[in-house]
Amino acid sequence: MPTRIAEKPAVTLDAWFAPLAADPAGAAAFLAEVADRVARRPRVLVPGGGPVADALAADGYAVTDAGFDSLPAQRFDVVYAGSDVLSRLLVQREQVRTVRRLAALLRPGGGLVVHGFHPDPARWAAHPLVTGHDCARQTLFLADGVPLRYVWPAELDLMAELADLALDSRWGGWYGEPAACGAQVVSLYRS
Repeated sequence: MPTRIAEKPAVTLDAWFAPLAADPAGAAAFLAEVADRVARRPRVLVPGGGPVADALAADGYAVTDAGFDSLPAQRFDVVYAGSDVLSRLLVQREQVRTVRRLAALLRPGGGLVVHGFHPDPARWAAHPLVTGHDCARQTLFLADGVPLRYVWPAELDLMAELADLALDSRWGGWYGEPAACGAQVVSLYRS
């Protein structure tokens, strides 16, 4: 069965995830710190690349940029799943498979960093980009009709556990902020 991934129209999704991606240098610094704790010459996978991969590479880290359709066969010290990676997968089973695929790329002791947002269904009713919400499927419909399947932190923890990973830490951003409902969340899982 093919993976159902929402297309990524630039305007709506970029606006929706702007707060999550606004600090690529902070993301790179966070990933560098994780990588430095894991290996002397760490290798980092940043699917989709972008400013975070560029910032890490500029700091001298060995960064691999690959799409999810062409993940490399090599192993990494850190794998980064950016802001909309899981939410664009519209079925929970596909989200679980993706977490497992990313976990399988980790070297022993490596870290999977998942950057997303902590759901806040009460706030979405008034959000200008949200036109609909299917709470049974955990799906939001954005202004241009694009669906996103949100993941609760406890649900993500279970997905990681199914991939033989354990939660190391969870933050509300790149600088150790506490996680809060309706805000960004950064979760670090260890193999």
